[in-house]
Amino acid sequence: MTTQELFKLFCKNNTNGAGRKERRYIETYGDVPFEEAFPVYLKDINSFSELKNKIENFERFLEKEGCPKTQSNVSESRYYYYKGVKYRFSSHVYPTGSMTNDILGVVDLAADPELINDIIF
Repeated sequence: MTTQELFKLFCKNNTNGAGRKERRYIETYGDVPFEEAFPVYLKDINSFSELKNKIENFERFLEKEGCPKTQSNVSESRYYYYKGVKYRFSSHVYPTGSMTNDILGVVDLAADPELINDIIF
């Protein structure tokens, strides 16, 4: 997708049927022109992509290390155990919220992807 196509999609997704800016757009970016908000949006996308790539690399690392893996029988979540910590991977974030718990040694990378920055592997 080109930047121009992405910009059109950004505008479309942030306007209502009457062509007015959506409330969530104004809450996120302020009442500014789309051209001003779009670079901020791109930066957010790039940051998210970087986190996603780091998480995927960490999961591949865990697989190569032969860490025990458990597949959820309720969802598509995958759990790996590494150095006494249970890591959750999923492409879905469930409405029940994050499972991250320092006391129990659980890191939910689906709900809290920014925690990948704290993991050294």
